[in-house]
Amino acid sequence: MNRKTLLFVAVLAALGAGSALAATQAGDAQKPARASLDKNNDGAIDKAEAAGHPRLAEHFDRLDKNGDGKLTADERPQRKGMRGHGRRGGEHGQRQGFAFKKLDANGDGKISREEAAVDPRFAERFEQMDANKDGVIDRADHELRGKQRRDEWFAKADADKDGKLTRAEIDQADAKRREEFRQRMQARMDERFASADANKDGRLSRDEVKGNPRLAERFDALDTNKDGFLSKEELAAGRQRR
Repeated sequence: MNRKTLLFVAVLAALGAGSALAATQAGDAQKPARASLDKNNDGAIDKAEAAGHPRLAEHFDRLDKNGDGKLTADERPQRKGMRGHGRRGGEHGQRQGFAFKKLDANGDGKISREEAAVDPRFAERFEQMDANKDGVIDRADHELRGKQRRDEWFAKADADKDGKLTRAEIDQADAKRREEFRQRMQARMDERFASADANKDGRLSRDEVKGNPRLAERFDALDTNKDGFLSKEELAAGRQRR
């Protein structure tokens, strides 16, 4: 599969991405996006085909329950009611779509600088989101940003710079992406832990987790050594059991 083919697949995937603008203008289009990746029409997506969709490639090994190197219809998240990560992603897309509609005051499918000014956080990111620099944010910007991210991912994964991705390169890129994600998540957890640890003793008491209802609710289950405190190790073990 050469770069031209991969980029063509990527563009088709972008048209079906369940993002803010897609949720607003194209509805639920993730099913055709997945179907477009199945280049040999065998009803499954292998790692080479998944490379056309970086996010799917990132989670490939987790989704491939039987370890056969392919994702069948029952293994792909959207075929199972968008459970787990997929469900959260769908909810996020719906919220983003609602936010877009709310900012699009005149209903023209675009957000101008004046409309963006209503939301300071959105306005702050306006330049970054206006990928084609035409002064408005619309579906074209979303698709262009998606293509830019895929091109960037492809360039990083193409270790020998021959314009093609081998299975070894895809596996290596996937492993690197997962490790980077793990490091980001760990840094985020460490930051949250430090913020909650008011007395800085390296553990969390019941009083310190009161501001986090979900954590407070699971306190007893997470406190495996029953010392009345939660350590980083206990929290990490709890996340793995979920």
